[in-house]
Amino acid sequence: MKKRTLWTILAVLFVITAIIGPFADHTKSFGDIIIGIIGCLLLATLFWWLRSRADPEARFHLRKRKASAGRKNGLPDSYTSIDIETTGLNTQSDRIVELGAVRIRDGKASGSFSQLVNPGVPLPAKTTEITGITAGDILGQPDTATALKAFFAFCDDDILLGHNIKRFDMPMIRAETARAGLPEPDNTIIDTLPIAQTLFPGQRNRVVDLIQRLDIAQVETHRATDDAMQTAEIYERLKLM
Repeated sequence: MKKRTLWTILAVLFVITAIIGPFADHTKSFGDIIIGIIGCLLLATLFWWLRSRADPEARFHLRKRKASAGRKNGLPDSYTSIDIETTGLNTQSDRIVELGAVRIRDGKASGSFSQLVNPGVPLPAKTTEITGITAGDILGQPDTATALKAFFAFCDDDILLGHNIKRFDMPMIRAETARAGLPEPDNTIIDTLPIAQTLFPGQRNRVVDLIQRLDIAQVETHRATDDAMQTAEIYERLKLM
């Protein structure tokens, strides 16, 4: 269970206890009841605060509000940046054709993972046009279940970083995981898209926009491991802003 989920459950339980508790024991004095209610509410507040501390993006937005005070943002320096290439955007009908990941330790790359996937469906011409991956490239490559097992083994229980990871990468990975009959990943995730939107409101914040704006590169390769590395570089630059 994620720490954030645990803190949420505990906070809710103590709020419920504060509401129901006074009616459960009629032998206590009024003063004892008040002290009990206050204690439960204080504990609920503490666990809710711990919940916010367990959310990397929440810490980032808190840092933005306190930037003038020079507070450290608290965003992690060690994580695994991931990216996928797919046959399309639909989690039900489309499939993953490439998995990529870069392990980051103390802000620097310390390992990488790259795996083409045989999705078991025809490769659309549009996918080849965007990524350069051809039907010949995926011929003889591992099936989705085998590739995902290796991918999850590489990522382990790391924080997973991605650009639009909440709305695209993880929903697609979860859908493929379910189809393969594998356990669903439960890693904490950081999405660089809302962070970029906070820093650059009103601007386009695609990967290609950010790598150009932050002088990282001029083109996005649309290959999973390369894009994962570029996302990590984007994140490291955004942390300094």
